[in-house]
Amino acid sequence: MNNKNMTTLNCIATSLLAYFFTIPLHEFFHLVTTYAYGDTCFYFSAGAVGPSKTFDYGTLSPFNTLMVAGGSASILNAIIGVAVLFVLIKVKDMAPMIRLFLIQFMGVQLSEGFGYFMIGGFFATGDWNQVFEYFEPGTVVAMRIVLSIIGSAGVVFTFFVLNYMSYWFIEDPSDRSERFYVAFRLHMLPLIFGAVVGIIVSLMSPAIASGELTLATSLLYNLMWITFFWGFMFTWVMVKPPAKSRFMYKLPTEPHYIVMIAAAVLILFDILVLGPGIPIG
Repeated sequence: MNNKNMTTLNCIATSLLAYFFTIPLHEFFHLVTTYAYGDTCFYFSAGAVGPSKTFDYGTLSPFNTLMVAGGSASILNAIIGVAVLFVLIKVKDMAPMIRLFLIQFMGVQLSEGFGYFMIGGFFATGDWNQVFEYFEPGTVVAMRIVLSIIGSAGVVFTFFVLNYMSYWFIEDPSDRSERFYVAFRLHMLPLIFGAVVGIIVSLMSPAIASGELTLATSLLYNLMWITFFWGFMFTWVMVKPPAKSRFMYKLPTEPHYIVMIAAAVLILFDILVLGPGIPIG
């Protein structure tokens, strides 16, 4: 197998790992938050968590209601994404495979965090719609405006961050074919595989059977991945490349079999075990 194919397989593996350590982790955040506030859950899955709602969340303070009703996970995603961004900027001495993974991991975290803000604000769906149930209509309008602004700003910010980081792997910024080669593997592979795996586990989720989640809503959630599409487009054709090269290293050409095997095992676990969900209590 030639080096280009190995690079592609490496990038697919890191894309899948970035997905696994973001989306199921997002649901795990919900699980932990629910138990931290004294409630319980009757299932945990890759696409949803089933809180028992043994008490009225609305009796808590506004902040605590927001956190336990569904807001905690996307807030934590955004915080993690920003933290990884600072690590990538500050730490220069890093193996190419690790930097590749962290860029994709950062992108997925920012997409999940700010993407949920944006979707919740504009469409009043998902986690934030569950939060809105506990607030007065006027407050909900204000919350949706704030979420729409922060979410949209964060999503657009992510476009530019992904574009900027592309050039760490591009030796000649003026070479359009090299820009396509790098940007497709760095940004489009997480979009493609993340969206496909996300739809599969959503369709298997107990939330589908209970009517809490629909196929249309599941497809709407894929708007979050738009960050990677525009990161790709910005690098390839839409944004003028830097005059001076930022090249640090090539995308890994040697096969990283341990990473590939780990990615395959974790994604199969995500689909076959976490997809249909694990009953709790």
